[in-house]
Amino acid sequence: MAASAANGGRRMDQPAEGDTLYARAIHIGPTLRGTLADIAAYFALHPDRVAAASAMEIARALGTSDASVIRATRALGYRSMKEVRQAALDTIAKRSDPSAVLQRRMRATTDGSHLRTVVDDTARAVEQFRESLADVDWDAVVDDVAGAERVFCYGLAPTGYIADYLAFFLARTGVDARSSKVTGVLLADELALLRPGDALIVFAPIRQFDEVAAACRRGRQVGIPVILITEAIGMPIRGEVDHVITTAPTSLSAASDASIPLIVAQALVNAVAARHPDRALERMRRLNELRAEVSSQDVELTAERLGFPPFDGQESP
Repeated sequence: MAASAANGGRRMDQPAEGDTLYARAIHIGPTLRGTLADIAAYFALHPDRVAAASAMEIARALGTSDASVIRATRALGYRSMKEVRQAALDTIAKRSDPSAVLQRRMRATTDGSHLRTVVDDTARAVEQFRESLADVDWDAVVDDVAGAERVFCYGLAPTGYIADYLAFFLARTGVDARSSKVTGVLLADELALLRPGDALIVFAPIRQFDEVAAACRRGRQVGIPVILITEAIGMPIRGEVDHVITTAPTSLSAASDASIPLIVAQALVNAVAARHPDRALERMRRLNELRAEVSSQDVELTAERLGFPPFDGQESP
């Protein structure tokens, strides 16, 4: 009943243009009760796993019964798990096709407003990410980054720009940090600079490009901690790194691919600065002095203006 009502009487096993497993799960899922809603959310968040899983395997992952998985499948308008797996494969293919992603984002609007759609989808992605935070050993990630002599941030565009952002703001808090977005053989020059004592943070898109795998493996060869940030559950290189932060699947919605990685980057900046407050504040003092020398503008750079909480109740100068 919910499936028909949500689609103007159209049967859900007769998909309209743009209909995806993700769309069904996020729109119909909240109308379901208890375990069925949880299963729908799992379908939305983990298409990589769903594409290769049986009802029993999904049930085991969620601590429920395979009968409940089948009920959720039918509530979303699919006749069998085979159809769900095919829909998951279609979802994975569509999110890997830039033209399909753009086409979907152009057409998807809330009340005719692309702005409202992006805000709503970003808010939903943030909430989904919040619910997955228990899977992240955040303290261990911060330990490795804060304890590194140098931090190297790498990513392919567009999330590679978040690598630039992270390195820039880490440097502003006194960390020896650098970033790169280079591809192809030029990446070898960057990877050759990695050395013991470094930490490597890799922002990966939804597919495992050769550069992503090469960066992670070089980090492991050097013996440094490697942190992978990606929304791709099925990326094989995940099993070869020290930490994986799995972001919500924004490529399936109107939200920016960079929105959740940016949140992670800002959290890392704040957390690393908090581990070394004296160093961070000293760097800001030095920046303020230099800013006065290079510009006549009366602009003071403070911890509060950069969004950092006060350290041990102290006000920054």
